[in-house]
Amino acid sequence: MFFGEVKTGSSLGGILSSSIEIYKDKNKIKISKGTVINKNLLDLLLLNNVESIKCAKLDDDEIDENSAVHKISKKIITTKKSNIKTQEPKNGRCNLVSSVDGIIIFQPNQLLSINSVTNDIGIASLRAYSKVKKNQVVASIKAIPFGIKKHNLQDIMNICEDCFKISPFQKKNIHLIQTTNENTRTKILEKTLEVTKDRLSSCGINKINEKKCSHEIKSICEQLKKSVNEDADIILIFGTSAISDINDIIPQSIIQINGTILRLGMPVEPGNLILLADIKISNKHISIIGMPGCARSKKENGVDWILWRKLCDLKISSEDINDMGNGGLL
Repeated sequence: MFFGEVKTGSSLGGILSSSIEIYKDKNKIKISKGTVINKNLLDLLLLNNVESIKCAKLDDDEIDENSAVHKISKKIITTKKSNIKTQEPKNGRCNLVSSVDGIIIFQPNQLLSINSVTNDIGIASLRAYSKVKKNQVVASIKAIPFGIKKHNLQDIMNICEDCFKISPFQKKNIHLIQTTNENTRTKILEKTLEVTKDRLSSCGINKINEKKCSHEIKSICEQLKKSVNEDADIILIFGTSAISDINDIIPQSIIQINGTILRLGMPVEPGNLILLADIKISNKHISIIGMPGCARSKKENGVDWILWRKLCDLKISSEDINDMGNGGLL
């Protein structure tokens, strides 16, 4: 690619390296950076006595920036189930926009491989498994120079297929159990309910079934059984105090009704004292989340990272949770 100053008369087909202002019919107009100099623009430049101009001219083995990012955008979200749409490329940039509320899913290693092909293309995205809103920009594909080598573009196309997708939030039957003792304040229970409602509402869940019971195994078991019989999908439990051991009251209550403890603790702060459990009824798995104290706050914490995935019907392995430690200090 040629890049530099040329005589205006020789600039036909060149790409403007910066915006310029010139007159057309006595009116000042702005010609944007990246505009290809066609015959009409060339004549207008000469009419404005522009003697030379800085531009880029592509070689035969190069493709222009907008075409390059557009081709990548089409390949990187090939599947119709990606729930992502592309904006029109402009100035060597093409944004990817979510068409639903949900979480963005991709493999960071695939994105790393794409960005490692050449420094001439850079793809930036939100963090994997971030919550996104409909019409939010979730990734941006940018060509750095005005022209991209065709072989580099092809190398990117070979490895970028279906990199990004948005998993949409699903409607779930959510139950909230709050345990109490003689010292429990009503205001705490009310605040916890409101914060939980707000947390779920942002994910499209506008109804939850709340229950209260004493902080003892028998009472908790009764409420858990009721929620199971009422076809709950996810059961959230707030105890009078955080769960600090596998032998604590809440995990032991879950075990007594034949539930399985999957995980106690996660490498996210705040949110590390979370409990994940599961009850299988017929062919259905009901998720149980023992909520840490930080979930009484509206601020993002480890509970959100778990809830978002659960509400999208995504499986969560221990390896997934361990990986949350990278960036887990919130």
